[in-house]
Amino acid sequence: MSITMPNPVADSETSALFNPAFCALLLNKACAAYEAKAEAAMPVTFAFLILPSALHKPTRDALPGTTGSLMWSWLRNNPVILMDFADRVRTFRAFTGAAIGYGLQHTVLIGSPGSISAGNLGRRPRTLFPTSDWTDCVKAAEFLGRWIGASDADESTTLAHWGVKP
Repeated sequence: MSITMPNPVADSETSALFNPAFCALLLNKACAAYEAKAEAAMPVTFAFLILPSALHKPTRDALPGTTGSLMWSWLRNNPVILMDFADRVRTFRAFTGAAIGYGLQHTVLIGSPGSISAGNLGRRPRTLFPTSDWTDCVKAAEFLGRWIGASDADESTTLAHWGVKP
């Protein structure tokens, strides 16, 4: 099953959600949550799990209510989420790369070898009125960062659980 990317011109909500600045914001929130749990910078490879999950409504809707849920059990109990996940990761690769580049350039993210950290966020523009999708994506990114950060699995095992390779 392949994913057809929406036409950004035809759908302004989709265009806003795939914007590199917004995706960098999601990664900033995920990094901050990860760092709070793991007490270390987030491996950059996890960014490639965060965006395809946080921006995918069925995945967002299926996330558990607490980080106390074991990730491996949740993944095993939600095989539909993983069914096309590797394809989704490949499809989102360009968006993730653009978000990391934007985030590093604008100090929303701070890079170090193999990892990224939350940088500084400016104030939200007064003209920005977040939609429920926007807010749900932010909450999902924070949750995923916290959840992955709380996991005692190493990077390779986490990626394998999600069905992807670095």
